Amino acid sequence: MSDNLTVSMISGLKPKTTAYYIWDKSGERGAGRLGVKVEPSGQRVFYYRYFWQGKRQFILLGRFPELSLAQARLQCKEHAGLLKEGKSPKAEIAEQLFTAEQQQREDQLKGSIEQLILGYTTKMREDGKRTWQQVLYRLEKETYLFIPKATKARDVTPAHIKQILAAIIKRGASVEANRVRSYLMAAFNYGLKADNDPANHLQNVMFGLLMNPVSVIPKQSAAEKPGTNWLKLDELLQLMGDFPKAPKVGLLISQLLNLCVYTGGQRPHELVSSRWGAINWEEKTLLIVADVSKNKRDHLVPLTESAIGILEKLKAENLNQSPYIFPQRIKSEQHLRTDSFAQAIIYYREHFSLSPSFIARDIRRTCKTLMGEAGIAKDLRDRIQNHALQDVSSKHYDRYDYLVEKRKALEIWESRVNNHQQQQENNVVNLFRQK
Repeated sequence: MSDNLTVSMISGLKPKTTAYYIWDKSGERGAGRLGVKVEPSGQRVFYYRYFWQGKRQFILLGRFPELSLAQARLQCKEHAGLLKEGKSPKAEIAEQLFTAEQQQREDQLKGSIEQLILGYTTKMREDGKRTWQQVLYRLEKETYLFIPKATKARDVTPAHIKQILAAIIKRGASVEANRVRSYLMAAFNYGLKADNDPANHLQNVMFGLLMNPVSVIPKQSAAEKPGTNWLKLDELLQLMGDFPKAPKVGLLISQLLNLCVYTGGQRPHELVSSRWGAINWEEKTLLIVADVSKNKRDHLVPLTESAIGILEKLKAENLNQSPYIFPQRIKSEQHLRTDSFAQAIIYYREHFSLSPSFIARDIRRTCKTLMGEAGIAKDLRDRIQNHALQDVSSKHYDRYDYLVEKRKALEIWESRVNNHQQQQENNVVNLFRQK
């Protein structure tokens, strides 16, 4: 047939044993043709046919009469326009579908739990919170096991949160469950305000939260007891001596423990985050800069001979020229993670008979307690450990660094550790001699 297609003509087309086409006569040359394919079942389907690079191309438009003849002609006109522009209509349709699918995926992520967590931890980073990476790691590790990343944050329920925390508690980590709960609470509080925050960097993301699903989940109060655990001097020396012998601990982590001790219980994070440039080898000091320090104030730590010896050994072993005193083994441009230190303590406890309740953060308490036993005054111990002093004079007016006093105190502490260690070794020698 060569006549122009009409509604009555299409309606009157009869099926045959094989499918066949009829083509519209109208239309200019090189602009393609509208046609109808008649199936053996009697179904009539509109197609657009055109030639591209010498080959016939077909585009399915729709089934008649659901798609009207006028609508089919309009589609053909749009495809013909693309041909005139030197574009393949089929390729353009594929591109449009891809773009639409990509947009749909992006829309599905808008306001997702993944974006909530990333938004919250990004704000932590912008606010100078040094734990933002650790918080991000923990939230991703625990949350996505039970809540898919693309889940809308507003669709998260208390039941989801309960499921996450119950799994942690089942592992026997009630303290960790409380930590993750507090992170999730803060993340959803961030989301509640983010939609109306003009400073929010996720301007195109709306969470639409009406409540914080974590708020109705109680803390594990029995797990949150103030830390009181500390090691006696013999136990501390046992830990320092046996630490590198425990599987999966390694010499770098062992040196971190030793440096924590000889600097009077500095925070492990502040040591691993410090760079080689913070050490003044001539004056024998380590400057923990404000960006690293927990209280956001520079903290000058005098280095004893034992501490200097540890640092010299670490410097000699810094074959990758990392800027950090304690670099990661694989990514030397990044500093060691403090959770590696905590995990090493766990490995140690599994192989040696140290108190099973002892954890990494107890190192700091141990040093402070034992320095007190050595006769070092509490206010000086506070300054050595860079506690935030709350009195007005200390906060706003006292800028003296107490370097001389801190150095003398740490030398007393160093002497007590080393002399006790030497005494233990002598006792062992004498014991063997008596035999």
